[in-house]
Amino acid sequence: MPKQLLLYMSRKDEDGFLDYLRSNGGFVILPTASSTAAFVPLDTLPDASQEEATRKFWLQNTSVNLPLVTEFDEEKGRYLINGFQSPVVEFLRSFTISKIMLPGRLEADMTYFDDNRQDLVSKPVEFKNWFDSIEHWIRKNYRHLTLLTYVGPGTEKFQWEGGLLH
Repeated sequence: MPKQLLLYMSRKDEDGFLDYLRSNGGFVILPTASSTAAFVPLDTLPDASQEEATRKFWLQNTSVNLPLVTEFDEEKGRYLINGFQSPVVEFLRSFTISKIMLPGRLEADMTYFDDNRQDLVSKPVEFKNWFDSIEHWIRKNYRHLTLLTYVGPGTEKFQWEGGLLH
């Protein structure tokens, strides 16, 4: 079963979040699609827009002993990461249209299909612990809005200045 958090993040909130992830080492940001099966990590995120390529990324803990599984999408002519099989967290960024912010999310599957066992098995404990540490950091540094929804401090400033959360 996947674990998920909904997040309202300003660009400043994103920068703080990514700095936290980098401070622990073994972390890379991967694009959603690639022209080759070897995904090249990104140093920075582009400005967010309505385009999925600027909003959806994969966060990978490279110290987790599970390979990155990619698949070729014939329709798009690009390689995609199989998030279910790989030790990655999907990072969908918040997006602002006019004065309305749409939430982003962090989502990760905690199981994968093991071909040898022909069954679902848990991803390595290091992966689960990494996601739990991310969740703990969010809960500590963001305001809790609803059951699984959190608001970053930069987003609170956006609200004080008249912005609306959708």
